[in-house]
Amino acid sequence: MPLWLNRLEASFFKKMKLFPDLESKKRFMKTALPVILAIAWAPIIWMVVIATLGQGVFALTGSWLIAQAVAIVVVLAISPLISMVFVRLGAKFYSKGEELP
Repeated sequence: MPLWLNRLEASFFKKMKLFPDLESKKRFMKTALPVILAIAWAPIIWMVVIATLGQGVFALTGSWLIAQAVAIVVVLAISPLISMVFVRLGAKFYSKGEELP
């Protein structure tokens, strides 16, 4: 990262007073970004699940409400797994020899 961009970013966050220093911003991004990505991916996973399993569950139960409930349970089960994949990939590509927690 160029030095001028690093200084600009540091001054921006100091003015906002969300993060007192760059280290706290990095810690926040390391913990919060996988959660944000899991939430963002949840509707996509839901669409795939409802497209693949929805008709079958509806045929078995006769209720779209139950089909949606099954899809939501599957999405809630898969979202943390995808979050862990994002954390592992991020650690693999962007950490400099740091161990995962």
